[in-house]
Amino acid sequence: MSKAENIRKFEEWEKKTAAFSFMTSIVNVDTINGSPSQGMKKRIEYTSLLSGELFALQNDPDNRRVMEELIKEEDLDPVLRRRVQLHLRRVEASAALTKEDVVSYRTILADSEQAWLKYKPASDWKSYYPYLEKLISAHIEQTRKVAEATGKGDWDLYDVMLDDNMEGWNRAKYDDFFDQVKARLVPLIKKIGQADPVDTSFLDQPYDKDKQRLLMKEIVEYVGFTPDWGKYGESEHPLTSGVLEGDVRFTTKFTDRNPTDAVLSTVHETGHAWYTHDIDPAYDGTILIHGMDAGMHESQSRLCENHLGRSRAFWEVNFPKMKAIFPQQLEGVDLDRFMRALNVVKPSLVRTQADEVTYPLHILIRYEIEKDLLTGKADIEHLNQRWNELYQEYLGVTVPCDRDGILQDLHWPYAYFGYFPTYALGSAFAAQFYRAMSKDIDVDQLLRTSQYTKITAWMKEHIHKYGALYPADKVMELATGESFNVTYYLDYLEEKYSRIYDL
Repeated sequence: MSKAENIRKFEEWEKKTAAFSFMTSIVNVDTINGSPSQGMKKRIEYTSLLSGELFALQNDPDNRRVMEELIKEEDLDPVLRRRVQLHLRRVEASAALTKEDVVSYRTILADSEQAWLKYKPASDWKSYYPYLEKLISAHIEQTRKVAEATGKGDWDLYDVMLDDNMEGWNRAKYDDFFDQVKARLVPLIKKIGQADPVDTSFLDQPYDKDKQRLLMKEIVEYVGFTPDWGKYGESEHPLTSGVLEGDVRFTTKFTDRNPTDAVLSTVHETGHAWYTHDIDPAYDGTILIHGMDAGMHESQSRLCENHLGRSRAFWEVNFPKMKAIFPQQLEGVDLDRFMRALNVVKPSLVRTQADEVTYPLHILIRYEIEKDLLTGKADIEHLNQRWNELYQEYLGVTVPCDRDGILQDLHWPYAYFGYFPTYALGSAFAAQFYRAMSKDIDVDQLLRTSQYTKITAWMKEHIHKYGALYPADKVMELATGESFNVTYYLDYLEEKYSRIYDL
């Protein structure tokens, strides 16, 4: 078959798989946003069947032969080559799995997701953990088959999962990364704990959720997230889904206290959304809009949440809006007092509400548990007790219930194994990206003049536009001129919080 014919066949196949992926994505988004419970059984059945059909299409042996022929072409366009490489990697990884394997796994996964949604509000770990146990067993077995089929049979299975989420990163590299984080942040947290406490009482009081939704409309408009390319809603756990080119969905969560939690969560998710939206339009309908490393995606959300959303310049514009909506709660509170409260360092129970300094320790706890969880060393039935022990050891907090403890995150119930470490790594990447960006543009001036989209324009040009064209390390070099260096992240945290707490 000629090169031109192979390209035509490959692109037709890629477009068809994109259509199937869109259907599964939109169903998942609809489920997360709260679909009727009576239809859930059939929804799970049909979604599992659809996933099986997608799997069969993705692993069509004729198309695999086409890709294997294309990859041998010496003069193949570099972008097309990357697309073929990424697809081949996925095909090779799933070659060991049958359609029945995928349907069975998807059903187990869907059961876990629904059980978590049911048992989290009741703080009922005892009823939920059998679903997680079954899911982990299925995930380990699937990972083992994939590893053996792709020449990774001698790898540690957890390393396989880590590499799937962040190419080139394994347990040894993460151990070294977290060792450096602990070495500098644990002493910093202790120093902060000895400093004068920050008054946050005006945030720790009731804030009407409907009024918070009004504030969120203001925030979403400020960050340039518009209804012509995105939609936002609410869910038990905030997340973002790029379901289609020009169609990005994200959710946020409101509690009845401290509206800054919802604001920062929203800014975080719009960071993911902007990344997906700003990929080169030439890659629409290809694997390049979905194949980015998890750490890269988290770097963009954490950059927006922390370096932009926690900055004074951001709130010079948005704090007056917040005061207008909540005049009673914020009476007599000026911007200086608000900024200290916003950036307070205080060990807490919930990761998504954590401050910048203690946040990596939330991830470290999950990382240490997950290493045992995925290597068969963990006692899953009593895993909630291990969780509670580590929260006491690392953060000095007592977990009152499993809802605010081990059941708080959707990642394990939704089979995002090996993903948690990318949150901490993404935070470190964000600091280095922000440092490079600040050399080129006046970020604070753009924030205080409501020109947020000029900031995302820099991110688009230097980071977003590539999509999955390059691995994370290459994008880091292109954007900053150097390889990843965790020192920038640790320096940033030490300098910022030493200034806030007069250390």
